[in-house]
Parts: sequence; structure tokens; C-alpha cells
Amino acid sequence: MPYIETVTGRITPETLGVTYAHEHILCDQRRCRKEGMLQPGTDGGLMVLDDEAIAIRELGELVSLGADAMCEMTMQAWGRDVVAFKRISEATGLKIIATAGFYIESCHPAFVAEQSIEQLAEGLIREVKEGVDGTGIRCGLLKSAVGRQVVEGPELKCAKAVARAQRATGATITTHTSGSMRFEILGGNIGTLLLDVLAEEGADPGRVIIGHTDENADIRNLTTQCKRGAFIQFDVIGKKHWMLDETRADLVRELVDRGQEDHLLLGTDRNRKFELKSYGGIGYAHLLTAFVPMLRERGIPQATIDKFLIHNPRRALTMN
Repeated sequence: MPYIETVTGRITPETLGVTYAHEHILCDQRRCRKEGMLQPGTDGGLMVLDDEAIAIRELGELVSLGADAMCEMTMQAWGRDVVAFKRISEATGLKIIATAGFYIESCHPAFVAEQSIEQLAEGLIREVKEGVDGTGIRCGLLKSAVGRQVVEGPELKCAKAVARAQRATGATITTHTSGSMRFEILGGNIGTLLLDVLAEEGADPGRVIIGHTDENADIRNLTTQCKRGAFIQFDVIGKKHWMLDETRADLVRELVDRGQEDHLLLGTDRNRKFELKSYGGIGYAHLLTAFVPMLRERGIPQATIDKFLIHNPRRALTMN
């Protein structure tokens, strides 16, 4: 039977409501190696969310606005805590989907260098089918990440392992590419190159989410990715240093006009304290309270917005 895996157990796809497709609830970049990090320095510049009580408060408020689920993207070796995610889910009523896979090389666990591609894949398969570290809490997504302009070295090794795990589990692969690199890549996003690698390794392009496409978007490239069957993700909504939300909304309108509304997912990628309301930021709620109204202003009907927030996530997260 089709199902979606959450940290509190499996649910039927039709019970999934408004879903944030790419977020962090708890993470700690201080655990990563210093080399290769984009913003080394003080905690204020690093990706650190480490207060469970604040997470419960902010996510509880989000549920009151109508949110139902959240895909949590934090990986092993930099703060993933599935037991804490379960506690937060039970306290707030928010469904949380945990992720198995690998972040960029500087945040790889040490065993990546020691294990073969097949061994890495086997570890991911266990986290999806059996659970994480003996907890019995299973992951519902896989993740592949690239932090440079090419897919190579340990990140290529991990991508191949993730693709093999996708073939074995049916779980969708979500992807990360470091934003500062995108300005040097034709089309503005290395997601196409990573999609090629995953497909060559046997992954289904229709089960791949190309993340962070709204940091430096090329509408032609995004349309091509959709036509290959992949999902594309506008997941840094509210982060104006990459792109204004007004421009993002215009791009969404254009994607709808091109008939690609069945391939778009939305999120905010909150991962630093100053982004949360508790520390003076705009918080997770910005997607629903500010960005969705922008889409309505551009004539996008509620039924289409529901695709972005409900129906597309259901398809992306469903496994058999």
C-alpha cells in the first residue's frame, strides 16, 4: 500500500496537508569540518538551531496557521536527531519527515572515506527500511548534496550511493547545491548535472527534487528539468540576498503559464537562529503569510497553490 514515512509512523498520502518541502528544525554546523564551509566564524553566521523548546513554540504557531507537515533536511554528522524530531512532532502535531543521505563534503561523517558506494547505500537503505541508529524511526527521504561547481570526489561517491538507495527503497531524492557556486554554472543551477549523475546510476528522474532553484533561477533550465520529470523546489523563500520574493512569485507565474505547476515544491530552508521569529527573524510562517498572498496577487488560483503545498508533496513523498 502507498504510504508516507514520518518520524511518528507511516501515514496514507491523502492525509498529508500543507507541507514545507525543505526545512531545518535542529542542526549544528559547528560539528562540520572548518574547511569548505561557506560562512565560517561566529555562531551567528553558521547554521545552528539547537533549542527544542523554541522549535516547539515556532512550529506550534505554524500549525495554527494551517501547516501540516515539514521535510527536515538535517543530515547525520551535523545535528540530525530523529528522537528529538519525534518529540517535537508529538508536541506540536506537525508531521515531520526525516532524511537519510549526505550533506556537502565538509559535513560528511568520517565513514564516507572508508566505505564503498555499496556500503554507503546499504546504510541509507537501513535508515529508510528499518530506522536510524536502532531507534526504529525511519527516514522518508534521501538527500544528495554538492558544494562545488562539479559533481566529483566524495560528493560523487555519495550521490551514487543515494541513487542506489533510491532504486532499492523507492524514496525520493532531494538535492542541495551550494548557492555561491551557481553563478558560475550554465543555467544557474548544478541540479541538472547532479540529475544526470543520479539517472546514470539508475535513479528515477521523476523521484528527484532539484533544490535551491530559486537562488539563481533560469526559467529555461527549470522548464527543462520539469520536462525530464523532476520536481523543482523554491525553498529559500524570504532570503532576499539570493532573490526578491516578488521575483520568485513572477517565476512561479511563468512556470504555471508553461504548464509545469505539477513539478513545483515550496519551502524556506530556515537554518540559522536570526531567521526565526524568536530571534527577530521572519520565521517559517513567512511562506504562508507573505509569499502565498503574492502568488494570489499574480492570479494563481488556490487550486494551483494547493498543488505546490499539498498535492505535489504527496506525490513526492509517497512510497510503495
